[in-house]
Amino acid sequence: MQEEDRKALRSNREALLRDLEAKRVASLLYSREIFSEEDKDSVNAKSTPAEQREEVLDILPRKGPKAFNAFCNVLNEVSPHLEALLRPTQEDDEGIDGPGSTAPIPASGVPSEEFDEVDSPPGPGSHELDHSSGEHDDILRYKMSRSPRGIAVIINNKKFLESSGQHMAQRGGTDIDRDALNKLFKKLQFKVEVHNNQTKAEILRIVREKATSDHSLYDAFIFAILTHGEEGLVYGIDGTLRIREITSKFKNNKTLAGKPKIFFFQACQGQEFMDGMDVFDAPLQPDPQVSVPVEADFIFAYSTVPGYYSWRNSTEGSWFIQSVVEVFNKYCYHMDILQMLTKVSALVSNYKSRNNFAPNKRQVSSTVSMLRKDLYFFPEKVTESSNNVDDTSECRVA
Repeated sequence: MQEEDRKALRSNREALLRDLEAKRVASLLYSREIFSEEDKDSVNAKSTPAEQREEVLDILPRKGPKAFNAFCNVLNEVSPHLEALLRPTQEDDEGIDGPGSTAPIPASGVPSEEFDEVDSPPGPGSHELDHSSGEHDDILRYKMSRSPRGIAVIINNKKFLESSGQHMAQRGGTDIDRDALNKLFKKLQFKVEVHNNQTKAEILRIVREKATSDHSLYDAFIFAILTHGEEGLVYGIDGTLRIREITSKFKNNKTLAGKPKIFFFQACQGQEFMDGMDVFDAPLQPDPQVSVPVEADFIFAYSTVPGYYSWRNSTEGSWFIQSVVEVFNKYCYHMDILQMLTKVSALVSNYKSRNNFAPNKRQVSSTVSMLRKDLYFFPEKVTESSNNVDDTSECRVA
């Protein structure tokens, strides 16, 4: 258990010793595999309620990193007023898209720097398409001319079943993300399908259906999932499935071969909070040589990096998805997807949580690309802009 969690227990021990329903709490913690059978029996063996409460509070700090959140989740069911002491919330609050995120965690929901500073115009070293290359551009960028461009699938999981272990962790604000992506993907000229509160089997059914469909009339494919997660896993409303189970299904579709397959994952990838460090940005360095995965034409955009929580505001949506919408809305006419996702990472990294439970925590999104060409959603606009260097029009989402 983290020291800040121990401190919360110590500072509220008097209230917990007065009102805690020790035997019921111990039973629920046992059912969630936090307490062992010996722990539960030790609590029940105490002769008075006061001694039982003491025993619960003495055992709890020794039960590992998940114990505090599990305890708060149990209190949310049994004694909400005690849970509120340990995890105070505000009306406009934030949660994390991973296990143990039952109660929302307040945060500022605002970047620590102005958005205009993040969205500065491309400077020296920009990888924007060289408009002087003429017909050679067709070799360097993906074809994107059909209407609709392709299918865009959105999986939006908000309410979870008890079998998932996340039934107390409703994902407030996710509908805001869903609606924002729906509007954005339509403006990018994709045919959008939205699926709410899907089980593991239902997610895999949708994946198999799209992975075996005929995409010969389309130029690309988008898959976005908004849910809880752990490292390498995402949650259906009834439990987890491996991310690889989703993405690998699309490797063998011949009608998607050579076409970009774009995946967005708004989900935790671990249970660590990310801290920040005040440093000067390093000067530009030559890109190191890297190995390239064998699967081509995929790009995976993750809301966070492996091992860390992903933040979500209950009234404004998640830091990541709202940043995607903001950046793509502004730059999708004239900028390739990798540049836009880099700007998304910059914007997400400027957010900072502000609360007593997890203050000053950060997040940065990550991108894994196996693209072989530049991906512009409106390549014809890129060509047009080469003839008008002062063109500052945006890809506006109404």
